[in-house]
Amino acid sequence: MKLDYTKEELAVQVAALEQLFSAVRIVDAYRGVLLDPVTLEAKGSMPPIPPLDEEGRAMQLAPRSEKRELLVCQGIQVEGRPLVLALYCPLPKQYRTSTGAQNSYDRALTQYREDMRRDYVTGVYNSNYLNGEYRDYAEKQAMQGQPVGVVMLRVNEYWALRSKESQQAAECCLNTAAGILQLAVGTDREHAVLARLEEGLFAAVTVGTPAARLAQNINAALESSRRVFSITLARRGTFTVSVASAEWGETSSWEMMLALAQQRL
Repeated sequence: MKLDYTKEELAVQVAALEQLFSAVRIVDAYRGVLLDPVTLEAKGSMPPIPPLDEEGRAMQLAPRSEKRELLVCQGIQVEGRPLVLALYCPLPKQYRTSTGAQNSYDRALTQYREDMRRDYVTGVYNSNYLNGEYRDYAEKQAMQGQPVGVVMLRVNEYWALRSKESQQAAECCLNTAAGILQLAVGTDREHAVLARLEEGLFAAVTVGTPAARLAQNINAALESSRRVFSITLARRGTFTVSVASAEWGETSSWEMMLALAQQRL
């Protein structure tokens, strides 16, 4: 497949691919925007695409679609500009299966789609879900006058555990911390979600409640919990969590809100 295009060549390629796929999108992944395939001008937001491998490719179930669609991504260059070609391919329907087999297939797809939203270590939401699906929801709520904020949380011992003990000890620490934090944040996604951003960093985004109040609840939960985890079968460790918050009203921007809270850690 050709990977280096002029604008004119790309428009022809997109027109050809549209005969084969249910949808063809050109994405500026760095800016998170959808581009017009002819002019390459921004024409809307785009949810985060899956991370590309070393060959510039990625594939996953379409995360924001109720349809059975596979999202195939390919990194391309358009007149020296790095972009992503996103192809949506309908999965085949199971015409000759029993009702039970079809239901099992549907449940497996639903579970896989939910797994894509989750951090593989702690089970809380991942950064793709937070910065894609939940960001859209939170921004709409903020525009309607609802208080929106973020509480940034850093497990302070994470890096020391990785360098001085083991990856397993660091992940055990994160799992214990995530359990306490999740109980404090709750499971009602309309009001708050907890996500792991990277390594030992978590973010709890709240809708309808000031972030400072959620930060107080999290601090109270940490103070009242045993922050003990296993380093080895014979050794235990404890951890601490740094907490800082920021409100949407301080910045009126998703990126700046998260950056402000992280700066305050």
